[in-house]
Amino acid sequence: MLISKIREKLAPIKIEQYTLNKFFPNLPEPKNHSLLAEVKRRKALSIDKGYTLRMKGNGTIYIKETHCLTCGSRLVKNGHNDRIAILDNGLGRHEFHIQRKRCPRCGEIKPDYSKIAPKYGNYHENYTRRTRQHYMEGLMPSQIQRVFKIDFGIQISLTTLVNWINKVARPLRKMLKETPVPSSGYWGYDEIHLRISKERMYAIDTVDINTQFVPVAKISEHMGRNEGREVLMEGRRGKNLWINGLMKDCTTNLGGLFRTRSFKHIIQQNCLTHVKWIVSKHVKAFAGLSKQSRKPVPKKWRWLLKRFYDLIDSKDEADAYIKLEIIRRTVERLKGKKIKELHTALKQLESWLPKIIAHQRNPFITTTNNLLEGFHKKYTYYPSFKRSMMTPEGAQRVLDYRVFRHNFGKFPEFIDDFNETYENYQLLVRETHYHPSIRGHGMYFKHERIKLDKWYGNYKRLWRQYFAKI
Repeated sequence: MLISKIREKLAPIKIEQYTLNKFFPNLPEPKNHSLLAEVKRRKALSIDKGYTLRMKGNGTIYIKETHCLTCGSRLVKNGHNDRIAILDNGLGRHEFHIQRKRCPRCGEIKPDYSKIAPKYGNYHENYTRRTRQHYMEGLMPSQIQRVFKIDFGIQISLTTLVNWINKVARPLRKMLKETPVPSSGYWGYDEIHLRISKERMYAIDTVDINTQFVPVAKISEHMGRNEGREVLMEGRRGKNLWINGLMKDCTTNLGGLFRTRSFKHIIQQNCLTHVKWIVSKHVKAFAGLSKQSRKPVPKKWRWLLKRFYDLIDSKDEADAYIKLEIIRRTVERLKGKKIKELHTALKQLESWLPKIIAHQRNPFITTTNNLLEGFHKKYTYYPSFKRSMMTPEGAQRVLDYRVFRHNFGKFPEFIDDFNETYENYQLLVRETHYHPSIRGHGMYFKHERIKLDKWYGNYKRLWRQYFAKI
């Protein structure tokens, strides 16, 4: 009897279960309506490791804590400041009263008000970040102004928008200049002719033809050997990257750069499309047309143009030399007033032959510069870039924004491909029973991963600081 009474006292209390939640406590919490969640989020203006801000119904913003987080002393009120702010998400323009507090020992309490508006500014920080993202996508300040008018019903002055955009120009230029990008060592090289303040200038740009990253793009007042050397040296980032081959059009403005010590090892490949354009101009002149004519070569001389094209499209080195001799004999038999045009075309092909067939010896070199020509559209997508920019600094800013957008978007894809390659390597190591000749390549992947994390980290750090919405 005694034992049964003890058990009765120690038995758990019986509670009747009226709801499903009490009956089964592991059910997930019910989701609040999206509108209620938004109101709750706006109510808590800033919640972080520091002081917590709250807002009353009359627009007074105050510090929730009553004691100093540093020394524990009781906080006392220290007057208030009036503040006008344009809030995020279309909440409009509001007037606030900032209730200040101070600690008798530590002095004025200065919490983070950035959730409302940045220091010395009325607009919410997200408006500045949206502006930079719109500019990065190719919108002009006047177009961005209309976007804010339509989407949020606010009118932001053009001067304010330009100042927000310019604030990132210097750190962006510094980061792009100092941070390398994944490179195979085989680059495309080309120029864009610009009009800046009615003066002729150039955008010299490059792209890795295998990884498709942009190593460097730069505005230059001139186009020549010194400017080309400066661009390529900046693209190399000191000794971080190496240039093995260069795909370019048939430009000769680089002079003897590739005979100098630092560049003589570079394999040059002329874009075969540009070579065909130049040859066709000489054949047109021989046939009696203007070199600038858009008409096709007369049917009578198309066989001649085809022989030149057969050399340019040759399959291997032996085939190229055979086709060259065929053209030589053909030109020697022909006669006409403009026969010098064919001799000029033949002379050019002879001098360019190593640069025409370089891709036959190296699979990493492409036959055309079409990839970089396509990148030009990304730069000229900005409406005023080609002819209406006012300063070289403004044109460089457009280039930097577009290059950052492209490279930042390419990193995740490249890292996924790198991880897949590493997984295939691990499978190969296991299949070969950890053979020393293969196992040693693990250090290569380790150091490559360290470099990728560092380079991509620089891009992400700049994105979070100036572009990502908070």
